[in-house]
Amino acid sequence: MTTRWILPAWMARAIVLIAFGALGLTACAQTPRLLDTDYLESLRAEVRTNHPSVAAARARLLAAEVGVRAVRLWEDPLAGLGVMAAEHNKRRDDGDIIVLAEQALPRRKLYEARKARATAERSLFEAETRSAALSLETLVAQAAVELALVDEMLAIQTSQWVWLESMAANAREKLKDPMANASEPLRIESEVAQERQKIDSAQRQRVRLVQQLNILLGRPAESPWPVLRLEESASLTPGLTGELSRLVAANPLLQAMLNTANIAKSEIEVVKRERSPAFSVGVESSLYSGGDFRQAIVGARMTLPWLNNSIYRANSERARQKQLAAERDVEALDRKLRGEAVGAHTEAETAAHQAGTIATEVIPRAVKAAESTQNAWISSKASLLDVLESQRSLLNARLEERRFVAAHRAALETLRSIVPPPYSP
Repeated sequence: MTTRWILPAWMARAIVLIAFGALGLTACAQTPRLLDTDYLESLRAEVRTNHPSVAAARARLLAAEVGVRAVRLWEDPLAGLGVMAAEHNKRRDDGDIIVLAEQALPRRKLYEARKARATAERSLFEAETRSAALSLETLVAQAAVELALVDEMLAIQTSQWVWLESMAANAREKLKDPMANASEPLRIESEVAQERQKIDSAQRQRVRLVQQLNILLGRPAESPWPVLRLEESASLTPGLTGELSRLVAANPLLQAMLNTANIAKSEIEVVKRERSPAFSVGVESSLYSGGDFRQAIVGARMTLPWLNNSIYRANSERARQKQLAAERDVEALDRKLRGEAVGAHTEAETAAHQAGTIATEVIPRAVKAAESTQNAWISSKASLLDVLESQRSLLNARLEERRFVAAHRAALETLRSIVPPPYSP
């Protein structure tokens, strides 16, 4: 007849309570908060609102918007006053007070070119503002995913630790049999100590992630965070073709490059219009201090830009080269981002497939194997090494499945940073 040692239910519950108290896992008593799209969006909105780099980018954008309004069509008028120093007769005949006024005529084409350049600069700063916000959104989302993974690993490892404690109690009960192996409790206690070290390491990692997230979000460094959990399975991965078709219009870095090219193009037009002569009209009047009017001269003036023709040609060539460089930069960045998008999409699909395979095929079989091996050990039909190995395989499968779910979400965040959704400032 085979003797069976089974841990009493009250003792198992006591071990669980002691485990949570000894490990200080007060968070484990909380209901984990699902790290879904809504919660991630709230974190993104918070970092957009609170981070100073976004505020600085928005200030530059506002300055550029004011710059568009600052482009003027009419130049400032010119006014002057002069006094003649001469003999009395000459001053009386020609007048000894000279009053003049001059106004440059508007240059409509030059004004439109400068307006287009200022508008392109504003669009550039708008794209840079979106890029700054998007980078921070990706950082905070991926850090939250990492925190959720650590919380899930803590839960799984704590469950493993509690199981090992119950196995240690069973092993000590088995020692009452004179034929029992005295080394089994020591081996299990060694496994318990190793699992405790892993839990301690994961707890310290959680503290680090919480502090980093708080700093990133502008919260006090010691602000508590809820226990997070990942989705039960990997979500759907968007189609690659659709994402690539939106790349140019959606990516702020590409938009910034395109606006840089537009600025250079507008600069060419500005230089072209500056090469045209500028006209102005003015009036000059002479008065005698005794109160008599002497004369008035009305005239027009014209600049002679042809004397600096080589300088204007150099400025035009410089602007053309800037435009060419910006257009080539757009092409290079487009290729780079497309390659990164393909990589992120493939990584997301691979992680989703591996998570699904482990969840549906590996874990169910590992659970059955662990249960049967443990029952065989209780009946003295299997060794402790077999039990530990089967349980370790189950633990690794569960951890690996959670890692792949987290990797899928992190890859989606990377893909989102390359092809972001429509932006509403």
